[in-house]
Amino acid sequence: MAAILTIRDGSTHWWNSPDIWVVPGSDPNGLPGQSIAGQTAFLWARVANTGMPVTGARVNFYWCNPSTGVLRSQAQFIGSSFVDLNTGETKEVLCLTPWIPVIVNDGHECLVAEIIHTSDPLPQPLPDAFAPRDYRQVAQKNLTVLVASRKMHSLLIQLDASPRQARELQLSIVTGGEIDKKSLAQLGLAGLKPAKQHNTKIVFATDNDCDTDPGEGKQEITVQLKKGESRGIYLKVWPDKIDSNSYIPISVIAREGKEKEFGGITYLLINEKHK
Repeated sequence: MAAILTIRDGSTHWWNSPDIWVVPGSDPNGLPGQSIAGQTAFLWARVANTGMPVTGARVNFYWCNPSTGVLRSQAQFIGSSFVDLNTGETKEVLCLTPWIPVIVNDGHECLVAEIIHTSDPLPQPLPDAFAPRDYRQVAQKNLTVLVASRKMHSLLIQLDASPRQARELQLSIVTGGEIDKKSLAQLGLAGLKPAKQHNTKIVFATDNDCDTDPGEGKQEITVQLKKGESRGIYLKVWPDKIDSNSYIPISVIAREGKEKEFGGITYLLINEKHK
């Protein structure tokens, strides 16, 4: 019998794992919350083992720019920790290396954690895509909080192709759904409920023009990427008024081909009271 190591995927969208979270500030044992650009934070991952006991399993932590799909060639390694797990045991693992989110994305980054051990290995050589859906040892947190205001949000989403493979991605916008209670609490948003209705306008654009009209954007867009190419697509959000006890989930879903879901990113639009 081998080890069976797991970091859970999200329930509604797999890229919103409840087993990866941030503790902002200099105390890693502080309250979970949102990362702040330029300020120290610590990362945690919850890992489980339902197979044979393991000693010294390595948990790796990474960050990358907000993206619908995460590649190892584009990710930034943060640090590692080691953990022993008995059969049926779950542990919370701290990345001992502090993380300082970069200013360029206002601190909003995609996070990845993976647990590695020789008794339950990932394929070798490692594929460029982290592919959390294909490997239970890998999970991703791609959940960003937006504060509703009178101004339009212009959000840069990075699209990457592996150095070895070109890619055609179809992007679509989905609103609605519900974020699990654990993930909300990790963002300091415990108790909020999804808004029952809203008039928020959301479109794709290929540039960062602040004068973009909602009627000029698209709800779906196809992007062709050459081998090793990276491109940015902008998500333009004109927030509607939102109750202080509610949130509006906005998800960008990327598909490769007509059916295969390549990745995604979710934004939570909240009242400025929770800023």
